[in-house]
Amino acid sequence: MDWGEHEMSTVEESFRYTSAPERRERLVQFITEHGYCTIAELSKAFDVSEMTIRRDVLRLVEQGRARGFRGGVGSLTKQDMEGSDYRLRDTKMADAKRAIALRAIEMVSPGSVVAIDAGTTGHQVAELLPTDRSLTVVTHSFPVVSSLIGNPGVEVMCLGGLLHSESLSFDGPATLAAIANLQVETLFLAASGIGDRGAFCGNGFDAITKRALIEVADRVVLLADSSKFFTSAMVKICGWEPIDVVTVDDGISDEHRRMLEQQDVEVVTVPTKSDRGDVVWETP
Repeated sequence: MDWGEHEMSTVEESFRYTSAPERRERLVQFITEHGYCTIAELSKAFDVSEMTIRRDVLRLVEQGRARGFRGGVGSLTKQDMEGSDYRLRDTKMADAKRAIALRAIEMVSPGSVVAIDAGTTGHQVAELLPTDRSLTVVTHSFPVVSSLIGNPGVEVMCLGGLLHSESLSFDGPATLAAIANLQVETLFLAASGIGDRGAFCGNGFDAITKRALIEVADRVVLLADSSKFFTSAMVKICGWEPIDVVTVDDGISDEHRRMLEQQDVEVVTVPTKSDRGDVVWETP
């Protein structure tokens, strides 16, 4: 959500004069819509003090209608906080992810050093990487590492650490320390949700690792199928400033394309199906 003045004033008009019980009902709707909100954001949106919002949030948490976090509140389940199961995500938007991955590979120059973020589209990139590029791939994704075993054209640098069973990715101090000593030419970044404010993911540990990778990358390419523009995620990875390119399937709406262009982000759109409904890409 873009907390711009115009949008915020509209929200304030909607909620300003409700009673406490009505306000709490609206709070539930508001939190559900946005996934996660800080106390300060809710205070401004509902035009009441932060103390009042904290009391409302405490009541909702006690009633089991919201989840409380330090400084904020969310509608997310425990599974949403930890990250959705990799095997379930891998089956969604499969055609789009494969087409995006093939286009991403075209951006990789022979002999370059690239980082592949944890995520199902990044896994597709690894699966489809040719064997004649003499690449170095940096990753904290277990599926990416597994896919590159036996590829003679790729040298793999695995960023070890604590392995999370849900996301099949590594994180922690060891991972961050390894990233800090690197420099990569291109980072293929993944996100769980996309909005006016930037790219989002489902949990804090994942966001921290992604931000560290962004810091050491000369170019950041966000790989995102069009469904990500309709998905809410709790933790902000970054705004649009660090992202150079968004590679997305042709299901993206005109509205979302304009939003990206207004953020001065290059948009690379890949077709997923021909007029006959057949997939137009071929595996190299």
